[in-house]
Amino acid sequence: MKLRHFTIIWLLILFFMSYEYLVLNRSIHSPSLLSSVLCGYLEPCKKLSPEAGKPLSYALGWIGFCTMAATNLYIIRKRSLHLQKLGTLQGWMNWHIFFGLLGPTLVVFHSNFKVGGLVAISFWSMVVSFLSGIVGRYFYIQLLQGKVALKKSIDDLESRFDAYEKAHKGQLHPKAMLAAKAGAFAMAGGLQGESLKESSLISFLARSSFGEFRMLFFLPKLNWNDNSHRLRKNLKQWALLRRRLISMHYYQLLFGYWRSFHSPFAIWMYVVAAIHIASSLIFKVR
Repeated sequence: MKLRHFTIIWLLILFFMSYEYLVLNRSIHSPSLLSSVLCGYLEPCKKLSPEAGKPLSYALGWIGFCTMAATNLYIIRKRSLHLQKLGTLQGWMNWHIFFGLLGPTLVVFHSNFKVGGLVAISFWSMVVSFLSGIVGRYFYIQLLQGKVALKKSIDDLESRFDAYEKAHKGQLHPKAMLAAKAGAFAMAGGLQGESLKESSLISFLARSSFGEFRMLFFLPKLNWNDNSHRLRKNLKQWALLRRRLISMHYYQLLFGYWRSFHSPFAIWMYVVAAIHIASSLIFKVR
């Protein structure tokens, strides 16, 4: 099942729970689907209440916690050598995201949108983990899609350069095109190899900005007697795309920082949630 299908299911569940919340809180005067359709004529089910500590809230809390705990199945599948053949990693990732959406949703309704004390720490840790997960997933997709699109455009330009070299075979030095591309790349402010590793993010951004500005007004020069405007424009486009592809190195570093930010909040959420559950069971508080 694709991620968009999981998202649609989550949105339907969210819509249903929002409707039931408004009905049970008497914010709207409509029949409760949960009471009339799902529960039939059971008398206890007709008296459902969304208030914290009531049976419905208690059930939502347990289901929500178990659902959020199920998000860790993806991490287990990813790191366990014995489970490598059990489904695709992308499929497990989709379940991870779905449980990461559904679990917090159930917990929010479990609390009846009212949190305080120790529970508030777990709640807001959950919210931060939830939101950072969405943001992280968005940037991860953008990073992957950006790489694919850039590589495709660069390959297209490389094929044009190859066609140009074949058309001018015998007229060009064997390394003339390589030298022209290197000059265009340097003009665009690009770095690679050890220079890229040693460069800081601020230094790289400064070089890139200056290279982008320079490319607005000038085209790369050719090292042979040909002033082809089209070829020079292709070299300019290739150099800018190549520099942007290499800049993904820094986006990957930022993505690593995001993971360092996302994980501690998730761990703290589980710790405080476990304390909340234990105290509820020990002191019979619902």
